[in-house]
Amino acid sequence: MRRILVAITAAFVLVIGAVPAAHGAGHAPLPTATSALPLVGLCGSSYNHAGHYPIEASGTTIGYMDVYFSWHTRRNCLVTSHGGPAYGIRAYTEARIRPSGSSWPSCPSSPGCDGDFYSFYAGPVYTPMGVDMTGRCIDITAAVEWTSQAHSGVHCG
Repeated sequence: MRRILVAITAAFVLVIGAVPAAHGAGHAPLPTATSALPLVGLCGSSYNHAGHYPIEASGTTIGYMDVYFSWHTRRNCLVTSHGGPAYGIRAYTEARIRPSGSSWPSCPSSPGCDGDFYSFYAGPVYTPMGVDMTGRCIDITAAVEWTSQAHSGVHCG
């Protein structure tokens, strides 16, 4: 029954392209945050899923980094979500994205970084507006419970 509810909720979010409510009290729970399935619809309806990376602490997956790309806006998006034993636990959570070779955006005061004490996810965060990311690589970094993971030169369009 839970799988059916998760599938229906995920489909609903995908169809309407819902964007989550403002960051408060650790964000609302996400339907797929406890599984290895990518989160849908968080970046907007024109964004397609491009990559899914686990964040591990001592061999246990505690979160995920999900990368999206929009051919309409030509921008990338990143969401960091809690998973496994970290799901629903209020902890420092961060999502940060940049075009490869650029400076890291300041956190949390830019569209490229979101970091605070959340219970479910950080982001969505985006590459800079006006920068065409078609054919360009991105660097991403994320943290859940102060455990960080980074990937450089990925999704080179």
